[in-house]
Order: sequence, then C-alpha cells, then structure tokens
Amino acid sequence: MSGTSYDGIDVCAMSLNPEIKLLHFASYKYPKKLREEIAGVIEHQTLSLQKYGELDHQIGLAFASAINNFILQNNIARSKIGAVGLSGQTLWHHPKGKYPFSIQAGDAQLIAKICKIDVVSDFRNGHIKLGGEGAPLVPEFHQQIFASTKQSRLILNIGGIANYSFLEKSKGFMGSDSGPGNALLDAYCQKYLARPFDKNGLMARKGLIHLSSLNKMLTHPFFNKRSPKSTGKEVFNLSFLPQALLKQPHENILATLTELSAITIGRSIRLKEKLVEVIIVCGGGINNAFLLERIGHYTSTPLRSSEIFGFEPQSIEAMAFGWLASQRVKQLPLKVKKKKGLVGTVNKFK
Repeated sequence: MSGTSYDGIDVCAMSLNPEIKLLHFASYKYPKKLREEIAGVIEHQTLSLQKYGELDHQIGLAFASAINNFILQNNIARSKIGAVGLSGQTLWHHPKGKYPFSIQAGDAQLIAKICKIDVVSDFRNGHIKLGGEGAPLVPEFHQQIFASTKQSRLILNIGGIANYSFLEKSKGFMGSDSGPGNALLDAYCQKYLARPFDKNGLMARKGLIHLSSLNKMLTHPFFNKRSPKSTGKEVFNLSFLPQALLKQPHENILATLTELSAITIGRSIRLKEKLVEVIIVCGGGINNAFLLERIGHYTSTPLRSSEIFGFEPQSIEAMAFGWLASQRVKQLPLKVKKKKGLVGTVNKFK
C-alpha cells in the first residue's frame, strides 16, 4: 500500500494460519518524478482524463516493481502466495454527497499480469457502496490482532491522515479518521524546505505556535462532524494553511501544524479514551517524537508502540490489506460501520 503521505510503497508477506503473523516487510520509494506528479495532482486537485490514465498505469508499474523486488529479495515462492491485497494510491476521497466515490490509482489488472498473482483491490469503493466511508478500513483487522478479553484498547494510526480504532474488549469495534497526522507537516517540508519530513519533529520543537492560525484551522467543519468520519488530502493540503501562517518562520509553521494534529487527535479520542487502559500507536507518525509528546499532552492514557505487542508499527496497515484480501478470497463477511449502527455484510470486492 501507499498511504496519504505517498512517501513510499509498503509491502509485506504474512501468514494467516493458525494465527496472523508478519513474515517480511519492506518499504520502497516511488520514482522521484512519479512522486512529484502524485503530489501535484493532490495539491492542485486537477487531472485530465488522459493524465489520469497515464498516472494509473505508472503507479501500477511502480507497485508491480515493488512486489516483484520484494518476492525476489525474500526468496518467496509465488505458488505460496494466495493473493495481493492492493490498497492503491488515494488521489481523491469523496465518500459523501449524491455520488460518493474514492479514486485509488494503481492498475490492478496490470499488476496481476506483471506479477502473475491474483490481486484484490478497490476496497474503499466497496466499503462506500455498502454505506461506509471507505476509510478507515483497518479497525476490523485491529480487532483481530489487538483485541483483549481483559481490557478495552484504542489503536492510534498516524499516517498522512490520523485514524483510530476503539476495541471494546472482545465485543466490538469502531473506527474513524481524526484529521491530519503527518500530511500537512510533510507537505510543507517537501515544498518549502526540500526535505521529506521534519525528522523527530526537531524543527517544530524549536518553534512557537501561531495561535490565530491554529484557531482558524480548528474551525474547519470536518473537526465538528460526528464520528465515524473520513477525510484525506483533498481537504488537508497546503491550500488549507492560512496565509498568515505561511508568513511565519519555518519552525513556527511546523510547531503550529504539529499542535493542530495533536489537538484534533486528542479531541477525537477523548470520549473513547475514558474507556481504555492503553493507547497503542502505529504508523509512520510514531517516528515523530515531538508529535507524540504533544498528543500525550492532550491524553491521560499511556501511549505504547505496537512493537511492544509484537507488530512493527509501519507494517500494520499493509498487513491489514493482506488480511482484507484473504477475507475476500474466502468470501467471509466484513463489517461496515454506518452512522446508524454496525451492519454485517459480505463485501464482494473485485
């Protein structure tokens, strides 16, 4: 998969019998030019039909190359691979309105042909058609690997967009996006600082919060919507930043964006947090020590890395799509969280 940070292509191999186990994991960089094209599409929100077709093909080639390199490097027999679960690259996410949809680039048929492996894809649109929002898709998988009969837990996944899963002991689950995780931070670093991200939040740590800009951003309607809800870079991109903030020193901008992510994550999980004994953190954002500190400032429950529970933090979302693919191949029902309740359905992803 490649998430909303579009910082690379994550590939994992996993076994599911008798238990879910990660066998191998690796992350591959997008070709620089392709990454710039993806960034341009997401930032400017314009794309011709011809350019979409070309980009879908290019991303498919990049995914296929990553999969084939991964298989070769880990000496995996193709005959032992049941299927590839393909998330796709999110270019646009529009789960509401009269005609809801999500654009996931990366030609699945091309990948299947090049890799000679069955591919299960278009998960988000399958979820939307059944009444969900197409994101986050990981809560049911989180329940599979993290649920406990002894305590309720909250799983916080910090990618470009942050989301959480609330696991009520072994009884049930729900999940929702909270808003930006790394998305705004990374986009600013890439455009204005010529670096992929603010390593460990070192620059942000030196900055001062621009309160008027922070308060303005916090008035966005998404933050007042009830959960479950989903969003993406069609909302949280550089055009979201107030002009007054962009006039600030770099470190102040990064400090303010870090605080925005920390506050909105804290607010989103506050009600659920009262019911849990531990918050398990995963995703690329776990590497931003300053962001974790600021999230901790807005929560009273301890934050623990998923690594403590036996799962590499950056592998979990890729693993989730492998598990979803397995459920589809086995024609087992998945659950879609609707506004009016939890509904069991058979998702026939194609």
